[in-house]
Amino acid sequence: MNLKYFQKKYEIPFIKSKLLIFILCLPLISCFNNESLEGDRQDLYQQEMDKYLVNDGQNIKLSSQKTIASIQQVDNGPTHLLEHSKFDSSLSKLWETSLKNRGNISAPVFSNNNIYILDGSANLYSFNLNGKKDWVISLSPSEEKKQKTHHSGGIAIDKNNLYVATGFGEFFSINLAGSIKWKKRFDSPFRGAPIYNNDKIFIVNSGDLAIAINKKGETIWTLEGATRPTLLRKGVSPALKNNKLILPFSSGQLTVVRPNNGSEIWKTSFDQGNKGESYSVIGDFGGSPVIKSNVAFALSSSGQLLALNLINGNKIWSLPVGSNSTPLINGGSIFVVSTKGKLVRIDEKNGKVIWSRNISKPNNSEKFFGPTLAGNFLWIAGTDGYLRKFNPFNGQQILQYRLGSRALYRPFAVHNRLFIVTKSGKIIAFN
Repeated sequence: MNLKYFQKKYEIPFIKSKLLIFILCLPLISCFNNESLEGDRQDLYQQEMDKYLVNDGQNIKLSSQKTIASIQQVDNGPTHLLEHSKFDSSLSKLWETSLKNRGNISAPVFSNNNIYILDGSANLYSFNLNGKKDWVISLSPSEEKKQKTHHSGGIAIDKNNLYVATGFGEFFSINLAGSIKWKKRFDSPFRGAPIYNNDKIFIVNSGDLAIAINKKGETIWTLEGATRPTLLRKGVSPALKNNKLILPFSSGQLTVVRPNNGSEIWKTSFDQGNKGESYSVIGDFGGSPVIKSNVAFALSSSGQLLALNLINGNKIWSLPVGSNSTPLINGGSIFVVSTKGKLVRIDEKNGKVIWSRNISKPNNSEKFFGPTLAGNFLWIAGTDGYLRKFNPFNGQQILQYRLGSRALYRPFAVHNRLFIVTKSGKIIAFN
């Protein structure tokens, strides 16, 4: 065949195919353009709490301030009902100390004299209330000494004993001097902290296995829960009251069982998520379930707050608001820091929104944790590096304090102080 004829015959189709490929790739090329478009980013979906921004304040009778001498379990124990801590209305930094490794740090617990916390490599620390380190021990497996955990784990205190769950899937009993009494190995890491009640420890691991252990380290029972892949590395804890143990699973399923044997009483699931919410595909719990009287309050990160009858699981009311923190209940109101960056006050009885307030600029991608009630005010910490103080009556911001680092948890109010844990591995104390 003549070479020139061959080239001419196939040259035009080849050029056409290249042109077609170029046209099809134009949208992709625009995706790699680093130039920012002018104008403000707008949420494609209506933010449900926006319409309550204009609502006025409403009277509230808070519980009396209390000198809290210890927080022995995350979110104040099995019911997760947070208390009103005594605290001076002013704010001054007392001290700060640093952990060896940053990353997935656990929420701290507090005894009468000490602070206990896990860092991002499962080192367990004991600090005194002046920020001085008493001791530190490594709880990472020998083959993973240089590895960082993918989950935070957590701690509970029982008298002279620490029960510690790590992000490496190990569970320890440790005395207050830092000596290991026993340990157990499980197939999946622990995202959150255990709860302790009536000589039993209850926890759910990242594989959605609920586990009951006695003080000797013997497994009493296990229960497999509904699971779903999740990006959340900080887990929540079970809740317990009136012989009903609430188990939160990553699928958004809430299963209530008898604590003695794990037999099921009832179960339910979140049935909605906010449109446009990145967490709506996850369905995980944003905070630990809270039990008050015979009502259980469950909050998803994807955009739903449920009030449920603890006895039979019937829904009392539901509200489209999500959070990354356990809600605060006080004075007949529920206070929620939403995943949309709002402080929301809700009527405890009927679920009606009293008001909502922007914590920072709208459409901000930062996360906020809290609120904590201390000294008659609400305190919120954020990944934007600020600690904020709000009036619980009308949601007005009173104070903004720059932390210099991104917060990981709500402020902890104990010993008439506020404690902040940051992503950089710092514990900051305020009086």
